[in-house]
Amino acid sequence: MPDMTKFNELMRKYVNEDYNTLVGLAKTSVNVLMPVCKQIDADNDGFLVLMSIVLAGVAADGVLTGKEKKFLQDVLGLSSDSVDKLISMYTGNMTELTDKIADAGNDDLKFAIVNLVASICACDETIKREEAAFIYKIMA
Repeated sequence: MPDMTKFNELMRKYVNEDYNTLVGLAKTSVNVLMPVCKQIDADNDGFLVLMSIVLAGVAADGVLTGKEKKFLQDVLGLSSDSVDKLISMYTGNMTELTDKIADAGNDDLKFAIVNLVASICACDETIKREEAAFIYKIMA
């Protein structure tokens, strides 16, 4: 289990990052995660597994803010309509899948998932309690 003081400091660092830095962090994590996602879901070239992780991060607090939507467009290179279609695909199983992938992977994979989810959550300049709880669960 991560130390709560260090965890809270880490969450503050994400919240204090500027938008473009968070986009860069998220893109780096996507690049790290894609090969693993492809191994898990070869039929869909890893896309569905990666989107499960992304959508679990977006849904952590149950609210999609305008900044989060724009963030997904910038990170994934998608149109607004495509992001809306992705959001409509979300199921609660994606959160569980994200946690299981993090638990099954090595530290680098877990870090990439935490980095991606925390960047998504922090892009609207706050990490809500529900978002922090989800990130903490991934780290544990």
